[in-house]
Amino acid sequence: MEQGNVPACVAQALRWAWGRLRRVGVEAPYREALLITSHVVGTDPAELVAKDGELDRGARDLLRELVRKRGENYPLAYLLGYVGFLDFVLCVRPGVFIPRPETEGLAERARALAATLPLGARVLDVGTGTGALAVAIALVRKDLRVVAVDTSELALRCAWENAWRLGVLNQVELRRSDLFQAVTERFHLIVTNPPYVPSGEIPGLPPEISWHEPGEALDGGEGGTELLQRIIRSAVSHLESGGWLLCEIGHGQGAGLLRFAKGVTNWLELRVEYDIDGRERYLMGCLGPTI
Repeated sequence: MEQGNVPACVAQALRWAWGRLRRVGVEAPYREALLITSHVVGTDPAELVAKDGELDRGARDLLRELVRKRGENYPLAYLLGYVGFLDFVLCVRPGVFIPRPETEGLAERARALAATLPLGARVLDVGTGTGALAVAIALVRKDLRVVAVDTSELALRCAWENAWRLGVLNQVELRRSDLFQAVTERFHLIVTNPPYVPSGEIPGLPPEISWHEPGEALDGGEGGTELLQRIIRSAVSHLESGGWLLCEIGHGQGAGLLRFAKGVTNWLELRVEYDIDGRERYLMGCLGPTI
């Protein structure tokens, strides 16, 4: 990606970044140029367009490097070190899966259920990543206790930072665990956004995902539902009677997962809900009485 000289004037530097990102086909070039330039300047994006002043040599070099990396499909969230989620901001680090808008829909459903849980209810987040779901739920009520597990030490450190920054570290317990391996207790709510992309489809994902995000956070096995099935089967032993399981799933996986879940146990409620684009995205089940 050809760079050229970065103008010293902030407004002109923003236009320069916009033009470079547009030229290489970034989907939202002005928005991303605004975010990158405001990150370099150290100001809020809403204030950047009215900001006077000039960039020094170090700032211009940094802007040039960030725009170059973005033009080579390096994820914007990794460049900035943060991503917006619901009504808060999460830190995110290379090697940790970047939360998507679809997962905001899962979080909204989990938060609505969390508000109805008994005092001191226990919640489990399987495959926490940045801690997005765990933090979102803990913010609903101060009495909720959330256990968040992941196999990645890097992800757990990122989740710890987010729980600390957002003031819920006293509610969130982080554990290194392969799914339920280090989990013995029962919960009123279990949430998970596991890998659900079929292995053969990963090479066809956008390069910023397939080249840079952790493969273990994407690969759901040959059919995409291997981990989801393991979670559904194991969750039954870790849910209180009347407890809820919420899973993010891939489009087209709903019917098969409903059949599988019905064969595992008795559910009071079991359904698939859709995301804002009308695609199958959320499997929700309320566990029936256990004998």
